[in-house]
Amino acid sequence: MFPNLAAYKKKRVDLVAILLTGIPEGVVPGFQNNTGSTLADMLRLNVAIPPTNSNPSPLGLIGGDAAGFPNGRRVFDDIVNIELRAIAGVTIPLVDPSYTPDAAASQVTQGLTPGADRYQATFPYLGLPHDGYDTGT
Repeated sequence: MFPNLAAYKKKRVDLVAILLTGIPEGVVPGFQNNTGSTLADMLRLNVAIPPTNSNPSPLGLIGGDAAGFPNGRRVFDDIVNIELRAIAGVTIPLVDPSYTPDAAASQVTQGLTPGADRYQATFPYLGLPHDGYDTGT
């Protein structure tokens, strides 16, 4: 299912940048949120990137929306699916243009329907959580 990823033997510097250091300038045109070489699991916000008011993507940067994850975190950004797709290899071409992601990598999902029953139109925006016992999702 992921033969290209299985054959990829280089270090995953794309994941280090997304999850631990921030993305350096020049990797994604017009975007950077790098905070240095110290590895740290933290939210990084480049305030020079304006918020997306029209048609924001829940897939953040991999969905073409620079205001979304990994540039800070909006309530509706689908962090789990973004990170699953990054782990599956969709972000490797950012640092290694010779790599072609497997077709399945952009289809990886945790199975939740984006926005389904999770958000309200007004503050505090987050809907009530499901208990996980009576409701499976």
